[in-house]
Amino acid sequence: MSETERLLNDIRVYLRISAAAASRATAKSVLDTYEKALVYSKLDGKITQIKIQADTKVPQPTISIWLAGFVQAGLASPPDQYNPSHKALFTLQELGIELGTLKKRAKAATPVSQPSSTSTPQAPAEPQGAAIQKTLEPGRSGASIQ
Repeated sequence: MSETERLLNDIRVYLRISAAAASRATAKSVLDTYEKALVYSKLDGKITQIKIQADTKVPQPTISIWLAGFVQAGLASPPDQYNPSHKALFTLQELGIELGTLKKRAKAATPVSQPSSTSTPQAPAEPQGAAIQKTLEPGRSGASIQ
């Protein structure tokens, strides 16, 4: 290794250590669950979101949202000419994050299109053929059901 290469490596190492130290607080707030940190740890610049989904059981649309957040926070780089997928800029260890100490996220809510047992109770439907007749009675301003 030439002297220039050694100096460039030293500079690269110093910058990486400095950047990791400066990113720790942000990383702890962004990588705040076990699943987010696990997804982040898999970002090698080559792995696809579908493969991450298979490995982590986190839905791909959620992974996509998280990846955008990782990039915005300066923790990952987006796909480019050198890396076809997102790439983590640091290891969890460099960021001071231990997977074992993170809480698991709550299960995702039931999609809106499916009925939920916690939904607001609705009045029972009227039997078919039942007619409600509204008539105005003399001297009253409201309607009555007969």
